[in-house]
Amino acid sequence: MPKVKYKEFREKLKRVTIFSFRAVESKMGKNYAKLFVYNLKKAGEITELMKGWYSFRNSPYLLTVPLGEAYIGLGTAAFLYNVWDQVPNTDIITTRAPRKIKTGERKIGDRKLIIRSINKKMYFGYETKYIEEAKEKIRISDPEKTLIDLIYFNYSFLDEIAPELIKIIDKKKLNRYLKRMENVRGIKKIRKNINRIFRKASSE
Repeated sequence: MPKVKYKEFREKLKRVTIFSFRAVESKMGKNYAKLFVYNLKKAGEITELMKGWYSFRNSPYLLTVPLGEAYIGLGTAAFLYNVWDQVPNTDIITTRAPRKIKTGERKIGDRKLIIRSINKKMYFGYETKYIEEAKEKIRISDPEKTLIDLIYFNYSFLDEIAPELIKIIDKKKLNRYLKRMENVRGIKKIRKNINRIFRKASSE
């Protein structure tokens, strides 16, 4: 393997957030690109995020980058907002499943992820937040959408997370989101649960 020849290219890849197999292939041809990527993976230098996409940074949050329409949500978002002290599996919500990526559990490095599919009508309510381990700004559901998604996806720890989460929620924004979702299947259940959560909080 001519390390010297592609040393500069390798260093360039290390400086970017993610890179694709196609980018490597365009530099050195398909056969050598396969060997180049294989050796980097074998040495533990890169992480495969999904088919054809890699990173020198070992963070499952980076999967949102090649997916495009995707954000970190549910318990992971609650953890990142410091309203839940558990360290859950990384939850990624995307419109690109199952067409571009399979739903369900998967691994990036030694970290477990759960990929969940969401309709384009529900793809809103996220912000970007700098994540130290990813060394990148990543899309994360905002507190209001996090609460909605916890109910929408029947998240097991909803009642554990909700009391602290609603303390940082903007009720006006939450109501705007609910109005936007008037034609979404399950909106009645979402409204009912949100009312229950706020009633319980006000009575304590």
